[in-house]
Amino acid sequence: MNKNAPALLVAGLVIVVILMMMCAFQVRFTETAVVTRFDQIKEVIEPNKAGLHFKLPWPIDQVHRYDNRLRAFETEFRQLGTEDQKTVVMTAYATWRIADAKQFLKAVRKEETAQDKLRDLLENRVSIVLRTHPLEHLVNVDEQKIKYTQIEQEFMQGIQEAARSNYGIELVSVGIKRLGIPESVTKEVFERMKQDRTKTIKELAAAGEAEAKQIRSTAEEKAGKILARTEAYAKMLEGQGDAEAAKYYSEFSKNPALANLLKMRESLLKILNSGQTTMVLDSKQIAPFTLLHQALKSSATPPAATPNNNGGLNDKIGAANDTPRKQPE
Repeated sequence: MNKNAPALLVAGLVIVVILMMMCAFQVRFTETAVVTRFDQIKEVIEPNKAGLHFKLPWPIDQVHRYDNRLRAFETEFRQLGTEDQKTVVMTAYATWRIADAKQFLKAVRKEETAQDKLRDLLENRVSIVLRTHPLEHLVNVDEQKIKYTQIEQEFMQGIQEAARSNYGIELVSVGIKRLGIPESVTKEVFERMKQDRTKTIKELAAAGEAEAKQIRSTAEEKAGKILARTEAYAKMLEGQGDAEAAKYYSEFSKNPALANLLKMRESLLKILNSGQTTMVLDSKQIAPFTLLHQALKSSATPPAATPNNNGGLNDKIGAANDTPRKQPE
């Protein structure tokens, strides 16, 4: 009996280990485990209860593990029609995770099957949504007319609730991954883009021309006002000058000969003081240089012997040179 004790002990340990392996299982923090007993759901173990758990041996109890991390898939690159009967080639994508492991096990069981079902849902929804949008919502030079965000939201709204209620799947995001245009449609798109650009150019040119006309009109109006004020001011100054000149004219009219003499003298002094011009002239013929001729003549003849044939012109010149007078302005 004692001889068999070690063997029995080893056998017992082996049996215990085998039972432990058949009854114990581990759940990771990234997994959700569903324990079934005779294909009936007995327990759902969420990630917050990760660790070591126990069950009855197979085939009584079975453990189904599902990864809770995000998964992604995309549809095939295929041709689709738009509202305005144009053809586009599109690939859509979706990211998803298992939200209800119990429902997922009942409806799908395998993750590969779930992805195929979601792909079918998304492809059908993409086809339906694109038939409600024209091509200009996908391809356009005007950013305001592009409706990518709206179209992707419509993709999501059409399948999100169905995926959750039917398969226990949460759709996190849905979008357009790739968009292509067949060659037959490309020419139409480029032509429409060219027309849009031409229309924009004409609108900008018209707006610029209108603004330029407004600027010119405003400038001409201001210039007219400035000229009117300037002319009025010039006329006022001219009137003041005429009034001041009239005072001197009234004085000059009393003795025209003296006035002419003073004016000639003033002109002669200005010419002589300038010092910038050399002229050879006949002082006997050209005024006001006649004054110089007369002055030279009077200096050559003694004053007592010189007859006063020029009506006292020398006396007037001397008086004009000796007596300071107010010059006319």
